[in-house]
Amino acid sequence: LDEKYNILSLDNLIYNQDIKTRSYYNDHSYSFKKIDIRDEYLDIIDFSKFKSIILFAGLVGDPITKKYPELSIEINEKSIIRIINHCIKFDNINIIFISTCSNYGFIKENLYASEKHELNPLSIYAKSKVKIENYLISHNSVLNSTILRFATAFGLSERMRFDLTLNEFTKDIYLKKKLEVYDADTWRPYCHVRDFAKLISIILSSPKNLIKNEIFNA
Repeated sequence: LDEKYNILSLDNLIYNQDIKTRSYYNDHSYSFKKIDIRDEYLDIIDFSKFKSIILFAGLVGDPITKKYPELSIEINEKSIIRIINHCIKFDNINIIFISTCSNYGFIKENLYASEKHELNPLSIYAKSKVKIENYLISHNSVLNSTILRFATAFGLSERMRFDLTLNEFTKDIYLKKKLEVYDADTWRPYCHVRDFAKLISIILSSPKNLIKNEIFNA
């Protein structure tokens, strides 16, 4: 990233990745707390000192939310709404909500979706994202928020995910496994993790009048 930030990261380390997390961010500008957003933790963090809250938290993707629907609702909806309600108390905070392009569902051939395209969420994961988007929009008068509808990510990371199609395909090819190309006729948008990071940096450094209560496809 071009700019230097003072970052507090909250994660419940569900995949037991705490050692990698702490060794990877060996920087005075980064601090970490092991916290599950389902817990009542809000009072132990001074939200007034933050300029922005980036909401990445959640069970991510269709397969895991389909497998654990009740847990998905608890994390991806109820807990996120609780954080939003807490942030409303602080006028200086801009919420950046990481949503998904899955909100559009299946789009007809030769048609590109702008941010004004009708939403048609088909999965539990996407439906939860749309619910949070609508909740943010309904509080536009008392909240500064920016919604980023992410494409599917790919790329290397210290905490590698292989449930993302390009990463999964690359791993399976390396291991000489048979590739399963599901929904073979579907066009999918992809974005590298570094480009997502640059986009978030742009949002953080943009004048408030350009990003306040806006939605951007990513």
